[in-house]
Amino acid sequence: MPTRARALDFRRRIAVVDPVARLWGRLPVRAKVVVGAAVLAVAIAWPPHLSRYSQAVLFFPVGVYILLALGLNIVVGSAGLLDLGYVAFFAVGAYTTAVLTTTHGWTAWEALPFAVIFAMVAGVVLGAPTLRLRGDYLAIVTLGFGEIVRIVAQNSGSLGEARGITGIAHPGSVAGAEFRLLPLPYYYLTLAAIGLAVVIIVRLGHSRVGRAWSAIREDEDAAEAMGVHTFTMKLWAFAMGSSIGGLAGWIFASKVGFINPDNFPFFFSVIILAAVVLGGMGSIPGVIAGAFAIGALPEYLRDAAAGEWLTARLNSLTGGEVRTITEYRVLLFGASLVAMMVFRPQGLLPSRRRAAELADAAPEHSLAAAPEAAVVAAATAPAAAAEPVVVEATGAAPDEVELPAAIADVAATAADVVLDLNDLTMRFGGVVALSEVSISVDRSQIFGIIGPNGAGKTTLFNCITGVFHPTSGDIVLNGRSIVGKKPHLITEAGIARTFQNIRLFPELTALENVLVGVDARHGTSVPGAVLGLPRHRREERDGRREAERLLAYVGIQGRAGDAARNLSYGDQRRLEIARAIATGPSILLLDEPAAGMNPTEKRALIRLIRQIRDSGLTVVLIEHDMGLVMNVCDRVAVLDFGQKIADGPPAEVQADERVIEAYLGVADAS
Repeated sequence: MPTRARALDFRRRIAVVDPVARLWGRLPVRAKVVVGAAVLAVAIAWPPHLSRYSQAVLFFPVGVYILLALGLNIVVGSAGLLDLGYVAFFAVGAYTTAVLTTTHGWTAWEALPFAVIFAMVAGVVLGAPTLRLRGDYLAIVTLGFGEIVRIVAQNSGSLGEARGITGIAHPGSVAGAEFRLLPLPYYYLTLAAIGLAVVIIVRLGHSRVGRAWSAIREDEDAAEAMGVHTFTMKLWAFAMGSSIGGLAGWIFASKVGFINPDNFPFFFSVIILAAVVLGGMGSIPGVIAGAFAIGALPEYLRDAAAGEWLTARLNSLTGGEVRTITEYRVLLFGASLVAMMVFRPQGLLPSRRRAAELADAAPEHSLAAAPEAAVVAAATAPAAAAEPVVVEATGAAPDEVELPAAIADVAATAADVVLDLNDLTMRFGGVVALSEVSISVDRSQIFGIIGPNGAGKTTLFNCITGVFHPTSGDIVLNGRSIVGKKPHLITEAGIARTFQNIRLFPELTALENVLVGVDARHGTSVPGAVLGLPRHRREERDGRREAERLLAYVGIQGRAGDAARNLSYGDQRRLEIARAIATGPSILLLDEPAAGMNPTEKRALIRLIRQIRDSGLTVVLIEHDMGLVMNVCDRVAVLDFGQKIADGPPAEVQADERVIEAYLGVADAS
C-alpha cells in the first residue's frame, strides 16, 4: 500500500475508534457549549498556585485569542474561505479605538460600536472584489490585505507611524468596577465578549445563513444552483467574522493603552488559524479549546512560577532532575502542535462534520455506462418491447403523503407553456455546442432530451440554468425571458436541476440538504437570525416541516438524520430530487437521473418521476436509458452535434431515420 494511502487509512482508523470523538459527536450543540464553558472555567483556574489576580492577567491575552479564533471560525470553519489576513480586522478595530479616543477625545464606550462597524466595513471592502476567487487565490489576496493594513499604519502620520499611538482611553467604570489597568474588570469584559460571540455564531449556525455557509463550503456551484446567493453569503461571512475581530481589537487597545504596527504581524494571523484548525474547524467548543491551548500554554510556560511548578511536577513523575522547562517552552509547544496534527487531525473537539471527513467513506457505487450494443438495441426496439414498469414500495404511497407546498403552490400557477427555447445557440470559440435549438415544453409534461455523447444535452441544461450565457437565442420561462440571469436568480424564477454526477452536500444530513433548497423561498436576514425575530422562527419551523414532507414524498423519510454521504446511491438520487423540488420550481431538470442505477432502482425512479408529473410539476430529463425514456416521457427531442434532429412522441421519434442514423451511423454502400 502506498505511503499516502497507509497514512490516510491510519487517520481514518484513529477517527473511528476514538471514543472521545464519537461521544462528542452525539452531544447536542447546547451541551457542547456548556461543556466548553466548563472546560474553559477549569482551565482558567489552573495552575492552583496562581492567585486570582495572576489568573486574570494571564487570561486576557488568551481571551483575545479565543475571541479572534471564534471570528475566524465563521470565515474558515463555517463558510470554508481561507483567510490569511485576519489580523487586519483586529488592527482596524484597535486603530479605530486609538484614533477616536486620542485624536477626537471620545470615550472608549463611544468608540466601541465604531470599532466593530469599521472592521465590518473593512471585511466588506476586502470581500467585495475578491470573493469571486477561490482556494489559494483567495488566501493570497487576504494575506496581501493584512500586510497592506499594517504597512499603511506604519507609514501614516495620523496613525502614529512606526512609533504607534499612546494614551488610549480605558473604558469608564461599570457597576463600580474601575477598568484602568486593573485586570479583573477586563477579565469579565472579555468573557462577556466571548459569550456574545458564541450566541451570535450558534444562532447563525441554526438559520438559513449557517446552512448557506455550509453548502458553500461543501459545493459552491451546487449551492448556487439551489438558490443560495453565494457571493452575498460569503460577504456576510467576512463581515461577521471581521466584526468580531474589530471587537477584539477594541478590547486589546483599550486595555493595553498603546498600539503600534508590530502588534499586528502576519504571523499572528497564522497563529489564530492554527487555533481554529487545532481545536476543530466549525466546532465552537473546539475552537475555544484550540485558542486556549495556543494562547495559554506559552503564557503559562513564560511565567517563572508556572515553569517552576511544572518542572517540580515533572521531577515528581519522572524521578529525574529537570533543571527548568521554561527555556524549552517554544520547542515543547511546537512539538505538541505537530503531534496533535499527526495523531488527531480532526482537532481537539471536532464538529460532527469535521470528524466525519476522516471517518470511513461510504461504499463507492459503480457508474459504468451500459454497453453500447444495449443502448443501440433499446434505441431501435419497438416501444411495446420496452422494459415494463414494476413499482416497488420505496416509502409511503403518494395519496398517503401530504403534498409539499413547493409543489402545491407552484404547480397551480405555471403557464401552459412552461419553458420555451427559441433558436438557442452556444459557441465556445470555434466550437458550436448548440446551433439554433428550439424546444417548447408544456405544463405537467415529462419531456425527454436524448442524443449520442457530445450532442450538447448537458450544455443545453447549463444554458437554461445560467451556468453558461448563450451566444444567441432566447429562453422563456412562464412567459418571461431569463437569459443572462445568474443561477440563483433562475432558481428563484422557477427552474431547478439535478446533476449528471450527484452533487449533494455530503457532510450535511438529508434533512439539512433539503432545508438548503427550502431556504431559497425564505428571506431571513443575518440580523433577523441573530436577534431571533418572529419571521426567522416561523420560517425555521415551516421549513423543517416542509423538508420532512419532501423526504416522505420521495420515500426516504427514515434517513432524515443520516449524512448524505452515507446514503445508498438510489437514496442519494432521490434526495437530490427532493432538494431540487424544495426550491419551489415550475419545471424540474433531471440530468441522467438513472445513471448507475440497477433495474430495481430504475423502476422506483420511474414511479417517482411520474408521481412528480401527476402532482403538477413539469419534468425535463436527459437520459441514455432508452427503455426509461420510452416508458416515462410524453415527448422526446433528439440532439446530434448541437442540432435538434427530431421532436415528437416517443414512438414517432424512435422510428425516425435521422435518429437511427445518429445512433447507428450510415450503412456502407459496399
